[in-house]
Amino acid sequence: MIIAITYDPDNKEVFQQFEKTRFFKLYNIEKNVIIDSSVVSTDGQGHCALAGILRRIGVNAVICGDIDQDAQVTLAQLGIRVFSEVYGSCNEAAEQFAKGCLNCCEGTAMCDMDEARLA
Repeated sequence: MIIAITYDPDNKEVFQQFEKTRFFKLYNIEKNVIIDSSVVSTDGQGHCALAGILRRIGVNAVICGDIDQDAQVTLAQLGIRVFSEVYGSCNEAAEQFAKGCLNCCEGTAMCDMDEARLA
């Protein structure tokens, strides 16, 4: 599974606006363990283009701070789960995801990690 976290390279934390992120930190997770990570640039793209980039990379889930409803819907239509309102270290957020300790947000509904991992 590949997760993408909006990334602030200055402080290595979750960047708080999905639509304005300049970087994603990608994590490859297998059997609840982070295998590797890398940083990719968004080249200043808007949310529709960001969703397409994430889809091409094969991202299964996005972790971010804030995300607007349009971006959330676009990602959901592509089968990408959204975990929003996450703050702090990207590495810590990825570890929490791998352990199944984050809830995903789909509109106003919440889903559990078992459901998210099936995506």
